[in-house]
Amino acid sequence: MRPILLLAVLATVSFAPSAHAAPSKPAKPPPKAADDALSSGPKAYVGAWSVGKDGEGADVCTVRFNAAGVIGGFQLVAPKACKDAVPRWDDLYAWRVGQNGDIVMADATRRSVYVFHKLDDDVWATEGSDWERLLLQKATKVGTSR
Repeated sequence: MRPILLLAVLATVSFAPSAHAAPSKPAKPPPKAADDALSSGPKAYVGAWSVGKDGEGADVCTVRFNAAGVIGGFQLVAPKACKDAVPRWDDLYAWRVGQNGDIVMADATRRSVYVFHKLDDDVWATEGSDWERLLLQKATKVGTSR
């Protein structure tokens, strides 16, 4: 009778919940939605942008900064119409937000082709003299396509 009683006591003690048991792990956060693929910083840059040489009467074209990730940053769509307005148009592949809020247009090997520094609230520019530098600004709905 003693062996049966001993087994019953051991079984009760083994299966009883313990006050010293390890706490359960917290639930994992839900996976991020597709909208969270970009941080709030780069999200603000997605859309149509006007780019062209600095100077009165210079050619201007509209490029598109997309949210799709590619080598070197995010997808940059530059139509063929930009070939006359933007030197090295064939090299443009990606865009990203660089140091100090600079906007970088890069090639397919992640090399920076153009680095635009912020001039004011709506305008960024590359380094160089007036006719050499490029200006970049958010496109308005009227008068920006070429």
